Order: sequence, then C-alpha cells, then structure tokens
Amino acid sequence: MVKTIEIPWGAWYNIPESVDLEFPDSWDIEVFRMKGSNTYLTKEEVANAIKNPNGMPPLHDIAKGKKTATIVFEDISRPTKCEPICQEIVTQLSAAGIQDENITFIAAIGSHRPMNRFDLLKKIGKSIVDRFNIENHHPYQNLVELGKSDRGTPIFVNKTYYDADVKIAISTVIPHPLAGFGGGAKIILPGISGIETLAANHKAALEGKGVGVGFITELREDIEEVCQRVGLDFSVNIIAAENREMAGIFAGDFIDAHRKAIELGKEVYGTNIPKIKEEQKKFDIGIFNLFPEDTELSQSSKGTNLFLQAENMLKEEAVVIFTTASPEGRGYHSLLGETGALLYDEWKEAEEIFMEFCEDKTFALFSPNLNRSDITHYWSKDMLFHQSFPKLLRMDQIQNILPDHPKVAIFPTSIQLLV
Repeated sequence: MVKTIEIPWGAWYNIPESVDLEFPDSWDIEVFRMKGSNTYLTKEEVANAIKNPNGMPPLHDIAKGKKTATIVFEDISRPTKCEPICQEIVTQLSAAGIQDENITFIAAIGSHRPMNRFDLLKKIGKSIVDRFNIENHHPYQNLVELGKSDRGTPIFVNKTYYDADVKIAISTVIPHPLAGFGGGAKIILPGISGIETLAANHKAALEGKGVGVGFITELREDIEEVCQRVGLDFSVNIIAAENREMAGIFAGDFIDAHRKAIELGKEVYGTNIPKIKEEQKKFDIGIFNLFPEDTELSQSSKGTNLFLQAENMLKEEAVVIFTTASPEGRGYHSLLGETGALLYDEWKEAEEIFMEFCEDKTFALFSPNLNRSDITHYWSKDMLFHQSFPKLLRMDQIQNILPDHPKVAIFPTSIQLLV
C-alpha cells in the first residue's frame, strides 16, 4: 500500500500545477504549508491598488507632462502573472498623455536567460505583447555608468531605463537569501544592472557579507542605495499565494510600498515549524519542494533557505531531498551557473562549504527533467539523484539509514516559506 501527497509543481508549465509523491503507507508524514491567504485580488482590486499608491501621488499625476516611460518586470523564473497590473499602468500612462510608442517594457533578466514571446505571453499577457515595444535587458551592453555606491558597488544600469522620463517596476516580494526579500529595488539591482554591478552584488553574498532571509540585510540596503541613485518613480510589489495568485499588491514609493508588502508577506508565507529538542522525536526526512521557482535547476540553491531555518527539526543524520520540476532543465545563470562564468568557481566553493557544514546529512534531488551531469554542474558529486521519486527513496544510500517507520516533513513551497 502507498499513500500520496499532492504538491505544487511546474510553475508556468504544468496543467494542473501539481504532482503526487508516493510513500509507503507505514511512513509518518507531516506537511508544512504556508499560512496563505483566503482571498485573491480581483482585476478591480489590482487596479484600485495601483490607483491608490503608498506615500506618493497617483501614477497619472507623476507621468503628467512627461514624454517617455519604461516599465520593468520580473522574468519567468518568478511566480506572478502581471497582465492586469500592466494593463492598469498603461491606462494611467495614457491618461497622462504618454503615447504607446513612447512606452517600453524591459524584462529584468539580470544574469538569467532572455525571455521569448512564449514567456512574455505567460508573464505580461497578449494584450501587452501585441501592443508595446518589449526588450530584454542586456547586462553587457546599453548601459550607463553612475559611479559607485557607498559600499563600493560599481553602478552600471540599463540606459533605456535610465533615460526614460518615468521609471516603473513590477516585482514579487518573496523571501530571498541575499536581499532578505525579493521585490522593490531588487528589480533594478540585479534586474537591469550591468555585469560588473551584478558580480559585485553576488560576490559579496558568496562571501557571506550582509546576507540573510526574511529581514532587511546590508546587501538590501546597498541595493536600495543603488536604486535611489538610478531612480525608480513607481514600484509595484506583489505578495503571491501558493497557487501563484495575488494575495496582495502594494504600489508607490519603492521602499515604503516594499515594506508594506513585507508586512503581509510575513503573514502569508509563515509556517509553523515545531521546536523539537529530543533527537529521537525529530524527522528522518525533510523534503523541500522548490515551487514556485522550479522552472530550472539554477534556482535550486534557494532550497537551502528554509532548510537552514528548519534544520533543528531534522535528525542529525536525516535525509534532505530537494524536489524540482525544472521543465527548462539545467537553466542559465551568466554569473554563477555557466562554466567559466565570473563567479562559477566561487559558487562551487560556497556549495562545497555548505555540504561540508551538513556532512552528517544525506542530500538528494528528484526531478524528471534533469540528468546526472546537470546535478553535478550545480551541486556536489555526493548529491544523490533520480528521475523517479519512488526509486530515489529506494536507493541503498537512503534505505540504509532510515528506521522502519520514518517521520517525513514535506515543505510544498519551501522557497516562499518563513519560519
């Protein structure tokens, strides 16, 4: 006999976005979901949030008398559909007298892969794709240099964005290992910054400088200083539910609106992690599903965010399993993820240090869309892997350390969760 646990799976790619994990019937399984939200915003509520921003005049007042506008939006690796937000923004810009031909949308890919038409249709919708000029940010070209931040970060930013009269950004606020939370100013750095700026930002994080999940880090403060220098007139910050619907929107000043979003995010993303002191009562297996940032393996390192917060509920010799749909396979990251990239060696070194820190635990990864080379490219050769979840559980390296009736903790949206 087996028991099945449904988890969210394959953001943007699966219909429905879920998969069943199978376990022996005798296993003791507990699922730790986000507290979530009982309601999702309607199109009218989205429009109302943008019409009534935090700490500043409405967008059409800001844009009045201006000629050009850029709208920066997050890429397909992030969870939220942005079409209703984009529609209301362009309505406001049109009301202010800015013509369609003077509005440019910029995909804030940072060091990720460029977006194609299929991505854009999913992310910002046909009504926008068929109407406006849309560009991918280029981290090596079309940049303007603006000196250095107080912390010494060289500032290179997208020139098209910088030259616009009105600068607008849309992003989702979820826990982030480097900036505490995503969203807000982070859409500018790293979203539309040059490769030197990206390298300085990521290298500081790999060296452990000012990083952390769920609070305003030193790295976030540096990001916000850069954003202040570059300029951001109107920021839209989204809180996403487990099903990728919008649980809240906060628009306006890029710091004030972001902090308002964080307040709701701490409620929505919260989960109740038990504090277990007795070793024998702790969990034998922790399963950290990487939804909703499970489009590609390059995002998988974020699975360690919650693991490090929840480690004390796992036995010293527990099995830690990351699960990811990764329909795009290994993925792409021009700083950390490609052989010979500026920070690839540093990334591998940081990953090895992490694995050494957790040397008593057994790590494994399940994905039907990856191969062994993909895993060792991003992770240690000691990371167990299988394309079949039941076969992964039956591997000798796992079976040999499990009791007869193991306790299993499952985190369906581990990247989003906050303890």
